[in-house]
Amino acid sequence: MEIREFRSGTDVDGWLDVQRLATVVDAPGMPDGSREELLGQLRMPWPGHRTVRRVAERDGRIDGILFVDLPLLDNLENAEIELIVRPDARRQGVGTALYRELREVLRAEGRSRLLAESVRGLPDGPPRPDPGTPFATAMGASRAQTEARRVLDVTTLSADALAAQAAEYRALAGAGYTVHTWRGPTPDELVAGRAALSSRFMGEIPLGDVEWEPENIDVAQVRDGERAAAVRGRRSYHTMVRHEPTGEVVAWSELLGLGGRPETLLQEITLVLPEHRGHRLGMLTKLANLHRAVSDEPELTSVHTWNATENAHMIAINEQLGFRAVDLWDAWQQSV
Repeated sequence: MEIREFRSGTDVDGWLDVQRLATVVDAPGMPDGSREELLGQLRMPWPGHRTVRRVAERDGRIDGILFVDLPLLDNLENAEIELIVRPDARRQGVGTALYRELREVLRAEGRSRLLAESVRGLPDGPPRPDPGTPFATAMGASRAQTEARRVLDVTTLSADALAAQAAEYRALAGAGYTVHTWRGPTPDELVAGRAALSSRFMGEIPLGDVEWEPENIDVAQVRDGERAAAVRGRRSYHTMVRHEPTGEVVAWSELLGLGGRPETLLQEITLVLPEHRGHRLGMLTKLANLHRAVSDEPELTSVHTWNATENAHMIAINEQLGFRAVDLWDAWQQSV
């Protein structure tokens, strides 16, 4: 077995095969990596980040992959990790070899903490293999938080019904709030508000024991991120609420579609500033976004969202919308 650097000219298919095969076994129904997404990542790294890729190759086949994301503007002690082994190559030392390589990469990069995820089944759900828990535990990592993935079957939704529900919640919000919904790049008049909410997001959501400091995001970073997303073939839907008496953007929800995956959207950020909670702005932004996405995308079949198990308020909103839990995602953390 050889652990070596990823070669963009020859390794794309092998990398995607590992992702696809592992997803089918470990997280059925999840959108796996696409060629469009991977090639876009290789052409334009995410702004403010640098990545390292390694593969484990045996007999001409890629049996495992390692992806290391290194923030460059904040959280400079952290590295986010994906370590995936083909299902038919597990328990043969591939993961351990990639982990040893990971330790060398982190030492060379001066990083002292790694964060990674693994997926397992629900306690009362169908059995899942859960390779992550024993591996992470054996390597010395600790479970820092658990999130549940919930999926919404979009084929059961009516665009007209969503529009009517959004109108009801718009009325409940009361005077002084203006709703803005769009697809793609952020309008110039809202981009500063988006940057401000992005900067506050990590400080407002439950993180469990995950050590991750709030990020300082400005307008230039938002625009750079939008360009990088376009290169990946991504699409996005946004709804923001502006408080007209102050001009402040006080709520935001985003749906993200990965390149090459027209059937699926991922629920990204939903945030309402604490001083404006109680006006049902979270539900309003989600409904308006869903209405736009369902209206625009005839191939769309599902929306996936993740919530920390302690985030009872957001879980209640999602379940009211029709999201149903399908599996659990553990965040693992280790000082190295």
